[in-house]
Amino acid sequence: MKDLKVEVVEVKKRCGAKHKAGDHFFVRGAGTVEIPKGKRVCLYALNSLFPFLTAKQREDELPADDWIAETEVLVCPDPNGVSFKITRI
Repeated sequence: MKDLKVEVVEVKKRCGAKHKAGDHFFVRGAGTVEIPKGKRVCLYALNSLFPFLTAKQREDELPADDWIAETEVLVCPDPNGVSFKITRI
């Protein structure tokens, strides 16, 4: 499974967890989440990202026409909240 970088690209109006553009964390192939020292990750946003993160880690095993490959940005459950960019590293 591939490593991923998950980065905040936009906060539309508000974020209860105080995320800011540029904040990031990593999902490691071993099934761990690595958060830079002094940073935090919103549990609600992380919960909404989980299903996609696993699929993105295994993107090379998916059919060529699967939508996962063309999707890089997801949003948290709050429609006025945070957009996250998912990058395989």
